[in-house]
Amino acid sequence: MKPITATESEQPEIYATVMKEMPAIHRAVSKMAKQMRGLSDVSQKQAITELTTVWILAIYPENLELALSLSDAMRHQVDIHLRESKKARARH
Repeated sequence: MKPITATESEQPEIYATVMKEMPAIHRAVSKMAKQMRGLSDVSQKQAITELTTVWILAIYPENLELALSLSDAMRHQVDIHLRESKKARARH
């Protein structure tokens, strides 16, 4: 199954949107993380997967293949963030 990815022509617009909204993204993530503080690490993982599943199914309620493709694309994006985080730590 091929992951859903932006076309080359869509990437600059998507990047601009994300960069513009980055402060709001960080605030939202921080608030969500605070809500999970009392949960065990296993329960935090479960909460994140449930939130992700609900969000994906809201976008593709009738199309499992597209829902799974979006899940794959998100997993790929997480991998990118992890690699970039590791590189940033190595530089400091």
